[in-house]
Amino acid sequence: MERDVQETEQASKSYASPPPAATKREPVQAQAPAAHRDGVSMIGPAADDAARRATQPVAKAPEQPRANGEAALVKTVRLDFRALRQNGCITPDNMTSAISNEFRGIKRKLLQKVRDPQTRAAVSNLIMVTSSLPGEGKTFSSINLALSLAAERGLQVLLIDADVIRPSVGNMFVAPPNEGLTDLLSGRVGHVSDVLYRCADIPNLAVIFAGNPSVNTPELISSGKMSNLCRELSARYPDRVIVLDTPPVLASAEPAILASYVHHLIMVVAADQTDRHQLSKSLESVASCRSVTLLFNKAPSWNEPEYVAYYGYANTGSAVAPAEG
Repeated sequence: MERDVQETEQASKSYASPPPAATKREPVQAQAPAAHRDGVSMIGPAADDAARRATQPVAKAPEQPRANGEAALVKTVRLDFRALRQNGCITPDNMTSAISNEFRGIKRKLLQKVRDPQTRAAVSNLIMVTSSLPGEGKTFSSINLALSLAAERGLQVLLIDADVIRPSVGNMFVAPPNEGLTDLLSGRVGHVSDVLYRCADIPNLAVIFAGNPSVNTPELISSGKMSNLCRELSARYPDRVIVLDTPPVLASAEPAILASYVHHLIMVVAADQTDRHQLSKSLESVASCRSVTLLFNKAPSWNEPEYVAYYGYANTGSAVAPAEG
């Protein structure tokens, strides 16, 4: 099994109390503007910003045909720019920030694996993002990767919140809908178009939110229906990349099964949080995916402007430190 490693680090052992960090770390690639950052799950849409954006008119989207000949109105959702900035994420109005440049480099290497070298079609287009433990920044990485990929011309991106126990993707959107992935898998809705939302701020980005929880929510994610859904979404659109934000590997059994459904897996590893034993155990659990990349996150700050300013990628504005939680 071939495994590509871009970045590596350490891990923690439980939801409540991370153990001491390992002593060795490998070079940094992806990090937020602040010296330390937590995942995005604790920050919700700002109320005043949400109210302002909710009142903005959204153009009526065209209807898309369904398999049975019916037409489904394409639904739209807006990004919460304030929540994105508070969490140190990429925003569409500032694609020259340092974090945008870091994910641009990650995206370039990933697209080489996703695209067919001759046809340029996205043939290996299912990307799963996970971590060993909660709080390592997997949702932060999923959202930034999706936003970075959506900046590509001629490339459609679908972001799916598959962490249905503790969903966080919706926190980065204004008034996210209740219906989503679990409703589709349980049969409460009949079509993908019923839970697929186009981003009004980035037309080539679509989102499927986690959906309403139920007693068998974890079983839905590891079910054959989920496998069929992944296969269908992958084959239907040769110009689309699907990014799945999934639960942490050591906190849930579902990622080990989901790993067999996808083409590529990104394992987010937080500095001073995950030890080598935990990381090794996580990698063993997702060994069914043949393409695994490690993404080093929450790295200590380093003097990067001198390297990136020359090409205009340095963020000249003052960075907003993400709230910890």
